[in-house]
Amino acid sequence: MLPTFSSTERNSALDNIKGVLIFLVVFGHFIELHIANDSFLRPIWIFVYAFHMPMFALVSGIFSKTIVDEKQALQLIKNIVAPLIAFELIYECTEYVLVGKFSVYAGLVAPYWMLWYLMSLLSWRLMLPLFLRMQFPVALSLILALGTSYSEHAGYLLSSSRTLLFFPYFLVGAVIGPELFSSKENDRRLIIISLLIVAIAISSIFFLPPLFDYRWLYGSFSLNRLGMANITGTLYQMLQYTVSCVLGLALLYLLSRKDLGLSRIGKQSMYVFLWHGMTLIILQQSGILPAILRMEPTARLSISLLCSAVIVYLTAHPYCERLTQKIILQPMAALLTGRIKKLAASPAETLPKKSIAAE
Repeated sequence: MLPTFSSTERNSALDNIKGVLIFLVVFGHFIELHIANDSFLRPIWIFVYAFHMPMFALVSGIFSKTIVDEKQALQLIKNIVAPLIAFELIYECTEYVLVGKFSVYAGLVAPYWMLWYLMSLLSWRLMLPLFLRMQFPVALSLILALGTSYSEHAGYLLSSSRTLLFFPYFLVGAVIGPELFSSKENDRRLIIISLLIVAIAISSIFFLPPLFDYRWLYGSFSLNRLGMANITGTLYQMLQYTVSCVLGLALLYLLSRKDLGLSRIGKQSMYVFLWHGMTLIILQQSGILPAILRMEPTARLSISLLCSAVIVYLTAHPYCERLTQKIILQPMAALLTGRIKKLAASPAETLPKKSIAAE
């Protein structure tokens, strides 16, 4: 789900973290369609969604460049715009073949299902240089997110609601940088505090009211649609930001303390992200997914975890990367701009110093 960087720019701890987070994305989507009436899986899903997308946004911020020059603009086209357009076409065509019409997302002028993240990531990358040159960028992004959540116009359209609501996490990542997770020294106090936070969060999630409105965790619903367009709703959102950050950072710190052997998965998380939706569509349409989620609780949780792991392994395989690049992403990037291939072939080439707007 993140742009590709050279080996000198990578951080193995962050790649391990991305490996865990992308597994949780797949697992969350695997059980998502059936949680409304599943009192066993719903608390687990709520726990995962309380932190996994906020932390993916935060890690994306850590990896992001703070400038958008000509070279970076071309990289954004190659790593974000090309996958977004290519897989938007793939998923919408699949939807049309299966049900005879395009998806509801097309009618809303919104990215298909999970592709909202690429649209938002592109927006965050373009907004980042501007916000980092202001005073109190995180506070400003919070004010913007909280204010626009009252509007009915910020919703699924071009992923605008999620872009604004998750932007503070992205900014936090850009501000704190990778140092907290890349340090090899173990701070015993931080480890103990992090373990306590995670333990309290896991315990608390099972005491949520049965009618807890989990739509709050999607980031795509206005306060009006959630029935709380008032100061209480804003305070609830602020509490949600606090819980997501505290729980998420605690988990990320614990994950960064040990090499989990998932750095390869983390490096290939883009391909897991792009293809896991297709595997879930196939499983749903074939009846396999509904059958799994009708099993008794322990079996459906175990099989859901196992299937999610298999999906991650297969879609993160180097063969999947090569085929996706050769057949889909490289042709799309070349179609969007012929300069990408030249740039990739000569990464050390010095680009002319002129503004993008002047082209």
